[in-house]
Amino acid sequence: MIKTVIFDLGNVVLNFDHMLICEGIARYSKYSSKEVYQLGFNSEIFELYDKGKVKSEDLFRWVLRRFDINISYDMFKSVWSDIFSLNDSVATVLSALKKNGYYLILISNTNELHFDFIRENFKVIELFDDLVLSYRIGYSKPHKEIFREALKRAGSSPEECLYIDDIEGFCKAAEDMGINSIVYRSTEQLIKGLEELGVNIG
Repeated sequence: MIKTVIFDLGNVVLNFDHMLICEGIARYSKYSSKEVYQLGFNSEIFELYDKGKVKSEDLFRWVLRRFDINISYDMFKSVWSDIFSLNDSVATVLSALKKNGYYLILISNTNELHFDFIRENFKVIELFDDLVLSYRIGYSKPHKEIFREALKRAGSSPEECLYIDDIEGFCKAAEDMGINSIVYRSTEQLIKGLEELGVNIG
């Protein structure tokens, strides 16, 4: 029996697009948004930032140097973070799960600025009983440690947990830990998968 449902954040609970960051930086830079993506988003600093190994202010200074731009820190925070929109249909599923007594955990490869923005702007985060965030624990998916942390907080066995993510490889990593999983493709498909596992969303 499923007792704990664990959700990924990006492109499941919230839709997002990293190209919006690139477009925002490009507005102040000599580079196009495509060039910003190619020059920046393969850089190790972003992975380190998501693991909490780089401070937000240091990332800001790196972006200024890398793309030869001159903007304020507040402007950078807006460009960096205003890239999310609510997936209303998944929010409805979350509310139903909460109402029916399931323990809800969020696992996300995210960073300080993004999550500060999300917490301030999306009340759906309040539905979660616990948050397992890469920048806080120092590990990102698909590392086993992030799933171990979720299991520890759930207080449930792996067989009593369900993980939902839009990335198949991350679902496979959860399955390797004994956790049930659903690869998110659409909310209709998600609801069908929940019903097949006996999860009550009525």
